This record gives sequence, C-alpha cells and structure tokens, in this order.
Amino acid sequence: MSPAADLVLVVDHQLPTPDRDSGSLRLQRVIDELLALGRQVVFLPQNGTAERQYADRLRAAGVGVITDRRQQIRFLADQGHRIGLALLCRPEPAVQMLARVRDAAPGCLVAYDTVDVHFRRLDRQAALAAAQNSPDRYALRARADSMRAVELLLTRECDVTLVVSDEERHLLRELVPDAWVEVLSNIHRPARTTAQRASTPRVLFVGNYLHEPNVDAARWLCTEIMPLVWAEMPEVTVDLVGDAAPPAVRAMAGDRVTVHGWVPDLAPMYRQARVAVAPLRYGAGVKGKVGEAIEYGVPVVGTPIAFEGMGLVAGVDVLGGETAAELAGELVRLLRDDELAGRLAATAGAGLSARFDARVARGVLDRLLNRSPAGAAPRQASSPGVDSKSSIATCRTASVSVG
Repeated sequence: MSPAADLVLVVDHQLPTPDRDSGSLRLQRVIDELLALGRQVVFLPQNGTAERQYADRLRAAGVGVITDRRQQIRFLADQGHRIGLALLCRPEPAVQMLARVRDAAPGCLVAYDTVDVHFRRLDRQAALAAAQNSPDRYALRARADSMRAVELLLTRECDVTLVVSDEERHLLRELVPDAWVEVLSNIHRPARTTAQRASTPRVLFVGNYLHEPNVDAARWLCTEIMPLVWAEMPEVTVDLVGDAAPPAVRAMAGDRVTVHGWVPDLAPMYRQARVAVAPLRYGAGVKGKVGEAIEYGVPVVGTPIAFEGMGLVAGVDVLGGETAAELAGELVRLLRDDELAGRLAATAGAGLSARFDARVARGVLDRLLNRSPAGAAPRQASSPGVDSKSSIATCRTASVSVG
C-alpha cells in the first residue's frame, strides 16, 4: 500500500445501528479500531439514507458519510487512488459495488465481509423447513443455493474474505481452497458483571426480528420450551426484547410473556434477568446476544448453533440443548441453582475477554492494511469488457465532501 493510500472504504446496506443489531455493533467497533489505527474511513450506505443519530455518530468520530448514489460514484472517481482497503459488507452490497471499486481503485485490497456466511444460515433454514414439511421448503432451498453461488463468487473475486469464526473460515477454505480468509469476529468489552443475581425468575431473549432466526427462536421459546418450564415453575416470566417484532412475535405477549420491542438501554433488562436464552434452530456466524449476556454476567442457555464459533463449553461456560425438553430442563436447573449460575457467568466472562478482545481484531486489521499474509497481492477484476481507465475518466468530477 502506498503512503497516499490511507483511506478505508466501507460499503454496507445501511449505516450501522449498533443499539439495534449485533452486526451493526461489530461493524461500529471495527470502524473504531480502524480510526485508532490512524486511517480515514468513508462509509457508503447502499440504501441511500442516513438516520441522523447514526450518521452524526459516525461523523463525530471523523468518518465520512456519503448517501447519494451519484456522489458515491463521483467520490470513487476522484478519490479511488487514495483507497488502500475496501470493506464490502454482506453479499448484495458487495456484488453491487465490487466492479465500481475495482475500476476506481485498482490498487486497493478488496475485502468481502460476510458478517455471517449467509448461505450456511439459509442452508440450515431450508433443512428445518424440509424437516417440518413446510410449504416454502423448496423456495428456501432455492434461495440457499443462489446465495451459495453469490458468496463463493465473492470469495473468489475479492482479495480477502472476512468471517467471524474459525468454523466459517474452514468452510470457505474447503470450497475455495486458494482463498485468503481471515477471522474478524465480534469485539466484546470486558465483562460488566451484574452486582447481584436477580431475585425474580425472569428469562430474557434479545434479538432483532428483521433477522428471521430470531423470529423462529422467540416463537419456539414461547410455544414449546416455556410451557415445559411453567409446568415446574409457573412463576417464571419471559422478556422478549428487540427491534421490529412482527405480529407473530407480538402475539406471544400474555400474563407471563412481555414483548418489549426495541429498548435503548439493555442494562436494566440484564439486571432483572436470571437467565438469558438463545434457542436458535438455524443461523450462522457468532451470536452477539450470547456475548452480550456474558458481558453483563448473565448465564446463558442455548442451542449448539447459538454457541457456534465462540469456544464456549457446555456445562463449563454455558448450558445447552437441542430439543425443547432439553432446553427447558436446563432453564429450570439454572433458575434454581444460584451457585451454578455464578460459576457459569464467571468462566464464560473470562473466556469472552480472551477470545473477543479488541486487540485480536486490531491485529487482523493491521494485517489487512499491510497486505498480509506475505505474497497476497490484490487480484485484478476478471469481468470482461471493462476498461478501468475510461470508467474512471467518465466519472471524474469535482471533489465530493465526505463530511
């Protein structure tokens, strides 16, 4: 990377909303680390909007935000030579912008940031639908297969692919053996252990409901898992917290279930919770809800998919199960055993701090900025019929403000 190529370009479907979803929180913390490494960052949201509070947060940190598509193209034409690293987040924005970035900044390192490997999540959703003989099982299978083709294309065509777990790194390396794949996972702060265990038996589920696995998990929790818990502990209540709850989730509200919707500060919810639950039946990546609960010192019960990629050991750091009966049994066990709850929270917190510290992410970003591993040079765009020089010349205009 030349000394002048000091700019990092970030492309995603929208500005990060770190108080609303885990993927945004991860991206916000990645941007914070890039700024700490002395890089200028410019963000191009592909939905063309910028909610004021989220745009203001980025701009206050020194990040340029360009929402207008024409201005984005002008910026690339004028400032492409300054881009040393481009982070193209999620499949659709990455596909949309890959050629434009290649044409305008042929010398930059292009990274496809999966956020999670989407086709793995969709594969699991399709498998669940098939097992349930769901009427949309073939549509889901087609969607998963299409996403697999898109993501493997991006893995082949981008210089480096970013995943959030070693499991996903191994998966992509098996499918694209010559790919450069790096693990850039969630960044968690040191554990914020609660002062004391909540006195009331409350179970907490947190999730953004625009993410389909969370809708399925909330419904499964309330319709199949909790009735087994209530048979033994009828006094237990459930708090469902998260943005964009659809009617299927709102319908779960009742005497023992409260649907809170989006909560700006989750600390009070965690202080009131005896147990956090993550009954995810499909998904991919690393689950922010699990790490966040551990940060607050709340023990977690969940499925193997919920703990995937986190290095958490069932019975040591968390309690796990695959069926409704297994999860209900572990919830009852943990609600009744304060000593077990304290031990799980302590061991999980120590592991979280070691594996997801900001220094780990900073090391990965430093390797990207310095184009490691050795010999990993940017690959040239393979699209036929594209003349990079003429494309840049056509788009060249006056400088665009990135404030």
